[in-house]
Amino acid sequence: MSEAREETSAAPLPQPPGPPRDRRTPLIIAAGLVLLAAAIGVGVALFAGDDDEAEPSPSTDAPPAVSERGDGPSTIGAPDGTTTTTTAPAEPIDGLAVVESGFSAYQGFDGPAGSYGLVLENTTGQPITFFAVRVVVYDTNDTVVGTYHHDVAVVNPGTRLGLGAEIGDPLPHGIGRIDVRAEKGEGGPAPRGTFTVGGVSTSSDEFGVYTTFVVSSSYDTELQLAHAYAVYRDPAGRIVGGANGLIDRVPPRGRVAGEVTAFDVVPNVARAEVYVDTGFR
Repeated sequence: MSEAREETSAAPLPQPPGPPRDRRTPLIIAAGLVLLAAAIGVGVALFAGDDDEAEPSPSTDAPPAVSERGDGPSTIGAPDGTTTTTTAPAEPIDGLAVVESGFSAYQGFDGPAGSYGLVLENTTGQPITFFAVRVVVYDTNDTVVGTYHHDVAVVNPGTRLGLGAEIGDPLPHGIGRIDVRAEKGEGGPAPRGTFTVGGVSTSSDEFGVYTTFVVSSSYDTELQLAHAYAVYRDPAGRIVGGANGLIDRVPPRGRVAGEVTAFDVVPNVARAEVYVDTGFR
């Protein structure tokens, strides 16, 4: 009897109804593999379609190319493939004439040196104000030595203004010629008035040429740093050079002494003419 009870207690329990678990697991895995394969096929098809469209045509709306900034004119490319070259052309001044000019080359303290002078005239009935004078110096080989600029405030009707300067660039081949151009500038209204120069005296020594003068002003305002120019002439009256300087202060309707010095000995200077301009305000 005891053995029969032991066998009955060891009998297995009945299984619940439904399919066994080990049969559903392979079905789930197989379905997942089928779906993964389908997704990979769709991705390959889409990637192949993108390859057919991967090389777009160049756009015609690209920004124009601009050349690097330099001293010369700039060239700008337009979307249609054309190019435009832009410059700042000089605008001449009607009624302003260069009536005289001259220069000299000579031995200076630091080697070959030189200077130039010139005279402008306003042939109109109106003041000519705020313009620039450009002087290009060439050597005897017709090579440009340097370019010098003078900013002028006013030349009154029927009057003349002289300009002069020492040449600061090396002159191993002397001076062959100068080219003078006047160009319109910009500025506010020039003060009304005139300068009268008197008492001009010129002397020289082994160090330079010295021109002293007295300037009288009819301007109602005080003028600071007015420009003074000396134009040198030889015994025959020809222009042989020039120099310039500044006047610290010209009192309103007053007078003041000034001096212009050339720091090399300009040869054949018999006399000097002095001109004063208000300068740019």
